[in-house]
Amino acid sequence: MALVLEAWDFMNTSQIAVLFTRELGKVRGLAKGAKREGGAFQGGFDAGSVWSVELLRKSEGLDLLTRAEMSEDFPRLRADLSALYGAFYVLELAGALTVEHEAEPEFWDAAMGALRLLDRGAPRDIVLFAFEAAAMRHLGFMPRVDDCASCGGKLPARPAFSPRFGGALCAACAPRDPGSRFVSAGGLKMMARLAEGAIPLESLNVDGRIGADLRAAFDLYWLNLLGREVRAARFVRG
Repeated sequence: MALVLEAWDFMNTSQIAVLFTRELGKVRGLAKGAKREGGAFQGGFDAGSVWSVELLRKSEGLDLLTRAEMSEDFPRLRADLSALYGAFYVLELAGALTVEHEAEPEFWDAAMGALRLLDRGAPRDIVLFAFEAAAMRHLGFMPRVDDCASCGGKLPARPAFSPRFGGALCAACAPRDPGSRFVSAGGLKMMARLAEGAIPLESLNVDGRIGADLRAAFDLYWLNLLGREVRAARFVRG
């Protein structure tokens, strides 16, 4: 199965698509004649749709997509702008965190789970926080939040969060990273519990400071890891 992360027209009737597949990881493929009515691609790909695809692997350049059948297209997302922005965020982060032809089945499952929840009308911020925490865990990026990532000491009520140092910093170590941000210890512990899947999402409340702290921590973390801001982040901030 393949989740379309991006797709754009090529020549008159063809498309180039970036797909996130469960079996092969991220794939870039050329779909010749994708936009022809009655063709093998049902009129072409849209970002956020899910397809069963057949492709020919190439040693260089784009793989060749030979056939595709749509499996899911999340129609409710297009009627809810807030949920649609959340879906764009999931797609962008999935594209940024994956490597071509390296399978990440658990991360694929997390991305699909997030899109399905958004399509069902689940609270957007909660879904995104859970997805981002799952991404950290599945891809091996989980920060240290139970004690100081630098010295191992006890954390204050509002430790500094430093992706550069790998997690939370105590009051003594915080000045070592001027780019860190102070967030609540409770917010960081919730991040860790979300990554473990230990919190039923329907019981989670991220209003107020906890939600603001989680968003600030995730934004800072991806900025440090990717070297840029997630572009869709500006649409999902409170």
